[in-house]
Amino acid sequence: MNRSQNQDILSEEEAIKEKLEDLKSRIAQVHEMLESANECSDLSNFLQKLYEIREGLNQLEQVLLQTHLRSCISPKIKVPHEVVVAVSSLSKKRHGAIIVIEQEDIVDEHLKGGVVVGAAVSAPVIESVFYPGSPLHDGAVVIRDGHIVKASCLLPLAPHASELEDLGLATRHQAAIGLSKVSDALIIVVSEEKGWVSLAIQGQLYPNLGTFAFLEMIDNNVEGANPQTVLDF
Repeated sequence: MNRSQNQDILSEEEAIKEKLEDLKSRIAQVHEMLESANECSDLSNFLQKLYEIREGLNQLEQVLLQTHLRSCISPKIKVPHEVVVAVSSLSKKRHGAIIVIEQEDIVDEHLKGGVVVGAAVSAPVIESVFYPGSPLHDGAVVIRDGHIVKASCLLPLAPHASELEDLGLATRHQAAIGLSKVSDALIIVVSEEKGWVSLAIQGQLYPNLGTFAFLEMIDNNVEGANPQTVLDF
């Protein structure tokens, strides 16, 4: 990591610390409010404060995601902010999805079918593609240079693996692993049955990872991952 990257990360660390202090102060205020909340107006104000804290945590999570992706996987890998928002929403709704984020390799030769989209990456567009019943929701979305270039794409399937079956994971995860074995793409999968968010990269699957656990697994993978938390195919 060069000096400029170190400076960027240090600057982000300071911003993170400031955000944490602000959240800490807000939580302390909520704690004090709860002790005296005995009317509807008090409870409404309390709920509003909780909403603000949740939004602050979401913003902090997105900053941490970008920082750790650069430092733990590769400085070239970037997950657009809108993808983070969409994946979070899709997971909560249990809407199945598979999102391919191209890196250096163009993945076109590994795709079958697909519909050209050509739209800037946005959470509403991604969520609409994967809305149950949408004609595009069964395939993968491919993101290149900040744009959704295709949707409803079929990816090469990895061989059947008992590990996936044991976890109750199926075709989407096989497809994610398959593409990750033949390209440097980062593939994010949302499970329709469980709402799990998983990541496939370099032939490995990181199943059922919340953002912070996901980042920890990536960090471990750089130095030698724990085989109990990473499925290597």
